[in-house]
Amino acid sequence: DAKINQEIIRENWTRERGFDEVKIIHTFNGKKSWWKNKYIEDDILYLRNLDHFKGAELMMNEGVKHILKNYSDYDYIITLASDTWLVKPEYVLNLLKNMKENKKYLATCAWGTKKKNNIWNIGMGLDFFIMDIKWLKKSKMFPLRFVDFCNKYEEIFFYKDELPYLERVFAARFKQAILKVQKVQSTNILKKVAEKHLVRLNEREPIHLFEGFFKWKKQYRKMNWPELGLLGDHYPEPKKKLLKKLKPKLGKHGKRLIESKDISYWNNGKKELYRA
Repeated sequence: DAKINQEIIRENWTRERGFDEVKIIHTFNGKKSWWKNKYIEDDILYLRNLDHFKGAELMMNEGVKHILKNYSDYDYIITLASDTWLVKPEYVLNLLKNMKENKKYLATCAWGTKKKNNIWNIGMGLDFFIMDIKWLKKSKMFPLRFVDFCNKYEEIFFYKDELPYLERVFAARFKQAILKVQKVQSTNILKKVAEKHLVRLNEREPIHLFEGFFKWKKQYRKMNWPELGLLGDHYPEPKKKLLKKLKPKLGKHGKRLIESKDISYWNNGKKELYRA
């Protein structure tokens, strides 16, 4: 997944007029033997393998920290999960144009359903989002402090039998960051002020296609948006079909996927889903 993701960026994004320069920062928390050396990324950060939300937070925190230290003169951070491929760079460029012209600092979607779509309550999608680097430096939105949040309110979550979601803490941190960099007459209107600086990706909503995140033995979640060029399936077969249809420029691993009749080689034949 991650190698094809990088190939798509190198072969398509960097050839698209509008991108001055693209750097790939790879945050990796798998076994070192899976990724011994850099592939075609500019930098790779080897991180500890924590649980799902804590691991995701660590990768985002360290990725943002690295970028602000080494690439602070760049304009935007575009975050993609390793299995979330974006084969239409023109879609990204349209979002960046909107953000620049309208003073938007963040682009993402609600991580909810058709009815539960309050982005501040249900949380923000983190498999693909964009942040303005100059605003990040001022607002100090990162680190997200998700682990601190969970530890501080652990007894409340146990008492209410609820799971803390990174997507919801991320949304809260964005509101707090807005409050740090500009005057808001009253916290009652903080949501409205924050929404003025948010590009909400309504075209991706709803992410989840029923009321609740999980059903018995199945997860009803939309994975692919071919009209946007966004492919986020956890399995290779649907992506293989969409790559053939959309026909982006591919590197050796992408070509191997679409040309192979037998794809049992995927993830060394393992059935588990590893994400980096």
